[in-house]
Amino acid sequence: MAKETRTKSKANSSLPTTSHTQNANTFVSGTDSGTVRVSFVMEKGREYFAFALKYLKIARLWVAETVTKLGWLALLLASAWVPLGVWLGWPEFAFLGAVASIIILVAIPFLIGGKNYLIGFKLPDDHLVAGEETAAPISVTNTNNRLELPGVLEVQIGDAIEEFPIPLLRAGETKLLPFELAGHPRGVLKVGPITTVRTDPVGTLRKETKLLEAMDVHVYPQTKVLPPTVIGYMRDLEGNPTLTVVEADMTFHSIREYVAGDNPKHIHWKATAKIGMPGKFLVRQYAESRRSRMVIILAMNPTEYLAGSEEFEVAISAVGSLGARAIQDSRSVSVVISEEIPKLAKNRMRAIRDLRVQTRKRLMEDLCLINPNEQTMSLKDVCRLAAGKYQDMSLAVIVTGSGLTQRQLQEVRSVLPNNIGVAFVTADGREDAKPKFFKANTIDVLNIQEIQDLPGLLGRYRG
Repeated sequence: MAKETRTKSKANSSLPTTSHTQNANTFVSGTDSGTVRVSFVMEKGREYFAFALKYLKIARLWVAETVTKLGWLALLLASAWVPLGVWLGWPEFAFLGAVASIIILVAIPFLIGGKNYLIGFKLPDDHLVAGEETAAPISVTNTNNRLELPGVLEVQIGDAIEEFPIPLLRAGETKLLPFELAGHPRGVLKVGPITTVRTDPVGTLRKETKLLEAMDVHVYPQTKVLPPTVIGYMRDLEGNPTLTVVEADMTFHSIREYVAGDNPKHIHWKATAKIGMPGKFLVRQYAESRRSRMVIILAMNPTEYLAGSEEFEVAISAVGSLGARAIQDSRSVSVVISEEIPKLAKNRMRAIRDLRVQTRKRLMEDLCLINPNEQTMSLKDVCRLAAGKYQDMSLAVIVTGSGLTQRQLQEVRSVLPNNIGVAFVTADGREDAKPKFFKANTIDVLNIQEIQDLPGLLGRYRG
């Protein structure tokens, strides 16, 4: 029995006790808890690292935008020369580093503010005219409830930047800064952005705040007011009455004595009876009615302008003046130019383009965007396509430079209908040229040097 009891005891000792099992379970649970803690710490570490990296990028961007070249030099002196001077025992280095540190610290307060300005900027006519100065004052309002220190306002005009000092502004105060746009060439001018600049007297730090976005301003070509004219109206019973007196039309004008060859249908019997003279008759006269499709054709190839861009600008001004007059007179008008033809298809492709003529503003905006181009058709080809497109054309005004001879002008005239009025306006920028109107065989030419010459010469043209 004793042996048997010892055997059972040994057998029982080989089995794990309950306490050991519980300790084992506790050890496993402790391992899982440690893993969770490590994961939690790593996750938090990643979050803090991302947070630090984010603000480090912001700080780096702020430093890159704020610190000037002089500021970088001051930072270098402050960070390197102070410890170097202390370590080597050179007081000169330490002094210069300390001065650089003071300059940086003093510059920081100058960056405060600049975001509480309200900018007002508007052109008088929403556009500019080539070569003319335009006054456009800028209003600056302090929208903050505290004082705003003086600053600088920068306005970008094209590729240039103009600066205006902003005075000390009390809360809600508004100041007008006188601003005058100088004369610019025809085209589209980028005005803006308008920014405020905060900087210290030395120029160590610089902070820019954009207050107004950039805007595109059209610079119209110069134009002149032309006299109203009925040149180029073709006879049409559905057209507009003119001052020309004819024998038969729709609008009654006056009466006159009958002469041999008059149509008896037009005898005014009541007026004839009133004069009471046997053998004398009075006939009606009518105001001629004409339709008025006016087509203005602009030469676009540089070879047609001997004096270069100056002649082309005068030609553009002539087109703008003629188109504006036609729109004002409520005439049907079209302005036609050549499309740009790809170089590989220049001998096979033909295309023209119409500018917008619904209003004067749209016409001028389109004229701001066109420039001479070698990849355009000859003037003769443009006129041929225009004649095919506008069957109701009554007057063609062809605007070109001094690069075409009279013979070439005759060839251009030959592709247009014979029953319409045709006038050539040539911009001649050569030194020996003179403004004049002349007839050469079947063509009428108005030769102008400047746009100021067009109104007087147009008065001499009768079509």
